[in-house]
Amino acid sequence: MTDSEPTEADFNTPVPPKRSSKDTKRSLIAVGIALAIAVFIFGFVLPNVIDYETVFDVLKNLEPRDYLVMLAAGLFLYVPEGALYSSLMPGMGLRRGMSAWVASTAVSTTIPGADLVVRYGMYRSWGFGVERTMLGIFLSGLFDNIVKFSLPAVAVIAFLVLGAGDLGDFVWVAIIALAVLIVMAVVVIGMVRSETFTQWLAARTESIANWGLGKIKRDPLEGLSDKVVGFRDLAIGIVKERGVRAMLYSVAGKLWAFVMLTLALRIVGLDAETLPLGQIFIVWVVVLMITAIPITPGGLGIAALSYIFFFSQILGNEYSDIIAAGVVLFRLAQWFLPIPIGWVSVGLWRRQITKGQLPDPFTLPTSGEGETP
Repeated sequence: MTDSEPTEADFNTPVPPKRSSKDTKRSLIAVGIALAIAVFIFGFVLPNVIDYETVFDVLKNLEPRDYLVMLAAGLFLYVPEGALYSSLMPGMGLRRGMSAWVASTAVSTTIPGADLVVRYGMYRSWGFGVERTMLGIFLSGLFDNIVKFSLPAVAVIAFLVLGAGDLGDFVWVAIIALAVLIVMAVVVIGMVRSETFTQWLAARTESIANWGLGKIKRDPLEGLSDKVVGFRDLAIGIVKERGVRAMLYSVAGKLWAFVMLTLALRIVGLDAETLPLGQIFIVWVVVLMITAIPITPGGLGIAALSYIFFFSQILGNEYSDIIAAGVVLFRLAQWFLPIPIGWVSVGLWRRQITKGQLPDPFTLPTSGEGETP
């Protein structure tokens, strides 16, 4: 893949505006709530479940190579995730796809709601038009959610293959995920097969959105159905050409995160006899579903608590400290590592704009030919 410039014409598509003082205030409130939840979990809940000193001792006694393995695994995650982004943006290279992924991940983890603006800005400054930019963002989210909500069904099959007699409440997780997946499939298939269905769906969406906007005294949307139909035609072309590739990248990214969790648990001493691979997979899928609800950025606190709780239910509370050590090791590589790297990526991108090497994405026209940096 190369970083050649796209030339498709844009439609007059709504775009994320620059963040206002109200947006900043909302982000600060969201960060405050997330921190309060994290403090409650780490300061009050987990101390009743695990001994922090024992967890620290386990981590302190690991070999340097153990941390290097997790560091390498964490960095490799950027490849399939970045490839997903670039595969849905014809003309974008893998390097820029990785940069966009780690930057938006870092921003979403620290400033809730700002990641879309950063990613939109990066794409636009790299020369992609509004329509192609918004489509790339939408499609990557779509593929990620299709894969995410397919995993519980895969986990049920894995459970059955392992010969587990009782699936317990996990069956309900799989049923809910399958229901969401079916709804998504019906909508996507309907939009692909019928322009009339697309217009109908857009009209209903516009009506609901305008009702909500009216309640908060905002201007209504206009002409959404025409824009969505044009969006649909471009999407069909990209999905036909690159959909299989994008799906494989999304699957690879999700499964690599599972590999990272397994590595971390094995490193702290939970071998395959103590904690089989199938049980790790099932817990990982359940936590993935839980953290799909954006209670805190990146599942801060929620993910750690969930992993420790579910694995302790399987192994017993006597394993809680060593489980916690493995979870900390995993979260350092999967959740924390992208934050400094991503913010460096954002800083370098903004520096290019300041030096005039890239255009300011928010001063570019929102219609016409795709711009060239």
